[in-house]
Amino acid sequence: MFGQERQDVFWIVGTGARLRHATTMRPGAVYSGQQVPVLCAARVKIPQATPLGREPASKAVTELCPECAREVEDSGFSAVFWDF
Repeated sequence: MFGQERQDVFWIVGTGARLRHATTMRPGAVYSGQQVPVLCAARVKIPQATPLGREPASKAVTELCPECAREVEDSGFSAVFWDF
């Protein structure tokens, strides 16, 4: 979509998860421990922020939820990977 606003989605990894899910909520606008809705109709718990100078453990998680990925593709969302 050129010249039109696109909805952003954020690929996040919930607390203790090994799969990324997509959400339309800006992750930095919610607090750790809060559960946010994701595109596959589940809810994901926001993890604690990683201390400065460390790399978030979620950076290594690259597998995407198939249902969220299908919704992102079908809807033409603009995707951002977000790690806490």
